[in-house]
Amino acid sequence: MTDNHPVLQGVVIIKESRWVTMVDTDHYVPLRTFYNIKVFLCDIIMDKLPKSKSLMVFLEVARSGGIMNASKKLNITQPTVTRIIRELENYVGTPLFERTCSGVSLNQAGNVFHGRVLSYINGLQKSISEIRKEFGKDNKKFSLGYSSLVGYTVLPDVINEFRELNRDVSISIYEGQLSDLLPLLNTGRLDCAIGTLLNDELPYEYSAELLFKSSFSVFTSVLSPYSRARNLQELQEAKWVLPVTCFGYYNNLTEFLRRAGVNIDNAIRTDSISSIINLVSCADYVTVLAKPMGDGRNKKLSLRPIRIKEQLPSADYYLTWSKKYIPSRLLSEFMRIIKARCSVSVWGE
Repeated sequence: MTDNHPVLQGVVIIKESRWVTMVDTDHYVPLRTFYNIKVFLCDIIMDKLPKSKSLMVFLEVARSGGIMNASKKLNITQPTVTRIIRELENYVGTPLFERTCSGVSLNQAGNVFHGRVLSYINGLQKSISEIRKEFGKDNKKFSLGYSSLVGYTVLPDVINEFRELNRDVSISIYEGQLSDLLPLLNTGRLDCAIGTLLNDELPYEYSAELLFKSSFSVFTSVLSPYSRARNLQELQEAKWVLPVTCFGYYNNLTEFLRRAGVNIDNAIRTDSISSIINLVSCADYVTVLAKPMGDGRNKKLSLRPIRIKEQLPSADYYLTWSKKYIPSRLLSEFMRIIKARCSVSVWGE
């Protein structure tokens, strides 16, 4: 059996024996001695590999486009950055950068090396994050992103139950549209997020599970002149305020309203549900929200549903998480709780 390691090529281990022989020689050495030599040689190889710090310097020079900018960002001297880049180039056996009028840029070899280094660093960071979340200090932290409907309906009860089972866990919650929350899932800042999705809209790197469906209504204030409108045509001149998003329910709703003859090009867009509620209740604006936003404990928000003849599209709400990370115990527990609270049915009917 020949060892595939390049430094150990030429070494043959005799099966079922306590001795090994070196190819092209007649010398035998004890197996234990051979393994000590093997460990020593592997240590030499590891010592010669570029250090992670050197790779981070390389990535920063590539990102900032210059030695001076990279040294400022990394808070190390320019000669040190230059030396590290020179050592890397000597190690790989070819230049990685070419000089430009504004600094340096990656050449063809540098681009290849950059892709490999980035993959290695990302993989290392991902592994560290997973270990910390499951076994280290970060297993006492849980972060959730959610849309406004969730925050105004099931979230208080879900968080209370989750807290009762995990009193020593630090919980962080973020409100926003799913399009804004997905990048936070990708970087590991959020464990999961809840929001609206359309068919085949979720990027491949995320997983999703349907929680519930919700009907939607047009809302205004009780005293608004549009509170008694009978159809969307009568809302053409209304002042609109809508959540801002690049996909999901509200992105699809824009096309629905346009087809109904409502021009919302001048609508105010915001990611703040409190701003929407204030504009509707205090300035006679019109908006579209999930029907439960005007029911039950939310009646104090002073949102009046406008009973128009058109039926607005309903929305599917999904729990999403990143495939990049192994689901933690806390995430699995939260999923169990919220799925029990959110039966897959249509809310608001």
